Amino acid sequence: MGARPAASSGLYVPSLDGMRAIAFFFVFVAHAQPFKALPGGFGVTVFFFLSGYLITSLLRDEARKTGTISLKGFYFRRVLRIFPPCYLTVILVSTLAAAGILYNRESYASLVSAFLYFSNYWNILGWGNLPAGLGVLWSLAVEEHYYLLFPLLYWWFIRRQMDRQHQATVLVVLCLGALAWRCYRVLIWHSSWEDIYEGTDTRFDSILAGCVLAIVANSRLGDRVPWATKHAATLAGSGAMLIGACFVYRNAIFRDTVRYTLLEIGLMPIFFFVTLPRASFITRCLEWRGLRHLGQLSYSMYLIHHTLFHHFYHYYRPSVLLAAAILLLTIAYAQAMRIFVELPIQRMRSRWSRRAAVVPIGPANKSGEEVLAS
Repeated sequence: MGARPAASSGLYVPSLDGMRAIAFFFVFVAHAQPFKALPGGFGVTVFFFLSGYLITSLLRDEARKTGTISLKGFYFRRVLRIFPPCYLTVILVSTLAAAGILYNRESYASLVSAFLYFSNYWNILGWGNLPAGLGVLWSLAVEEHYYLLFPLLYWWFIRRQMDRQHQATVLVVLCLGALAWRCYRVLIWHSSWEDIYEGTDTRFDSILAGCVLAIVANSRLGDRVPWATKHAATLAGSGAMLIGACFVYRNAIFRDTVRYTLLEIGLMPIFFFVTLPRASFITRCLEWRGLRHLGQLSYSMYLIHHTLFHHFYHYYRPSVLLAAAILLLTIAYAQAMRIFVELPIQRMRSRWSRRAAVVPIGPANKSGEEVLAS
């Protein structure tokens, strides 16, 4: 959700900002109760997939150019990108709630889970919900766990000089393990849908599926998949149909187990299609300037939108007009966050990146580079 290459980067794909905006729209409409016209959970799945794809692309690009990855540099960039907007939002919202300006009925003790990116398991363990509509931070906890662990796995790939095929195989096995674990949790433990939906251990495959695509079929890094490229539109359409079918079929066990896997499979050809360098009507729509800008605001929009719903829906009857007003307030907040927080930090991060030297962590010899580029 917080991953985004700089526009000056060769890995910047404008259409993915459009995808990010659409994913947020799914989440927003789902939270605009009682207008549950769209499955909001699917928007979160898209965010997860997108994070996996972008982070893996960045790591692949760094390893291809240098023969290694800088774990220190990666974690530093993630902290600068994710922490300031999140922590500022949590502090602002909790302060306004404590002052009685925002509606709240939850304990403030759970705020520690937000700062430690543990709110998903805090909820699962029944220790209480985050105050004032901040419960959406559970998904950021899942992503943060990925940011912490996946670079270590990728460093291991490099250290073992593992080619892309074997890297993808490891990730696919992990994805199948997540599916098996969900089935066990649902069929044997009878875990609730919320526990399955919010757990890192049950949702990490939604992120790793994006990693798989970034490793095996990344056109922005020169991967050649002639047959898939030729039939990209047809494959993307098939993926969209699979996703639609997943939501037509209504079954609780299917929803909590296999559906996540099928959604990931459906997203793969769609992302492959929209990231191709060649233009299409769909990619041109996704690259529309207004949609791209909303995609760039989506992180802060995601952070604040549920708090606004939580507050205004307590005092006013839900309506389309009120939801539209909340959307405008959400955009305004995110725009202010971008101007006064994100962009200054981004400029500082760019200056640091230009000065920083890569610290060798993996094999930097030529053969290592050739393996990674294969």
